[in-house]
Amino acid sequence: MINKAIEFATKAHEGQYRKGTKRPYIVHPIEVGDIVAAMTKDEEVISAAVLHDTIEDCAGVTQEILAKEFTPRVADMVAQESEDKSKTWMERKEATIRRIKEAPREVQMIGLADKLSNMRDIDRDYPVLGDELWNRFRMKDKNMIGWYYKGIRDALKEEFEGIPAFEEYCRLINKNFG
Repeated sequence: MINKAIEFATKAHEGQYRKGTKRPYIVHPIEVGDIVAAMTKDEEVISAAVLHDTIEDCAGVTQEILAKEFTPRVADMVAQESEDKSKTWMERKEATIRRIKEAPREVQMIGLADKLSNMRDIDRDYPVLGDELWNRFRMKDKNMIGWYYKGIRDALKEEFEGIPAFEEYCRLINKNFG
């Protein structure tokens, strides 16, 4: 199932790149799947991690399609990890912070892995680009981006404190946002 998820995500994200880079987008969902695989051996959760951006970012991919191609559980986890792009940045991020705090543990794992992958990118690129880095995002205010990542940290702290992925996430937030 994981290999099928990688193949599906690779096709769905074809032609997409990480914001402001020439890195194929697929490197992000594969990294998210790898981070989740360090926390669980559940193939449905790992597959959902690899597929986590397909509903949100890929034309023609729906929860129904994922339920048919994979399982209803995989599709549900991906749907829970998807944002409503019709909302403003602030509305989406506030909703994500609220939702992740109450989400099932497997969805929280995917959210943590997604944000850790993003923080690794920020940590790698900020020393090279400096404040120019923030221009690649919809929200260009470093303090607001920091607010969001700290909000996710605070929402997950009780459940994930001591877990290596969470501890790395916290270190990267402190290093890059104070």
